[in-house]
Amino acid sequence: MMSATMFALALFACSDDGTACERMATPVATYETRSQCTARIDEALDTEAARKADAPMVYAQCLTSRQLASFGNSTVDLTKVNRVQMASLAR
Repeated sequence: MMSATMFALALFACSDDGTACERMATPVATYETRSQCTARIDEALDTEAARKADAPMVYAQCLTSRQLASFGNSTVDLTKVNRVQMASLAR
């Protein structure tokens, strides 16, 4: 049986340490498995939006759709999100 959990790959503009992040206004890709999602992280960080972001760091995150929805448009501390693999693009 297939899991109903979807994984979303989202970009976040963050402080240097990842404690103050806002989701970037970019399309969010969804995947059926976490491994499919994580396989696309480098590609997401190589987009024009990620390279031109006005932030010290850009993080690409694979999150469950529930995690992503819980963030809304608020500032989040990505270092406190459970089971999140962080990949970053340094400025």
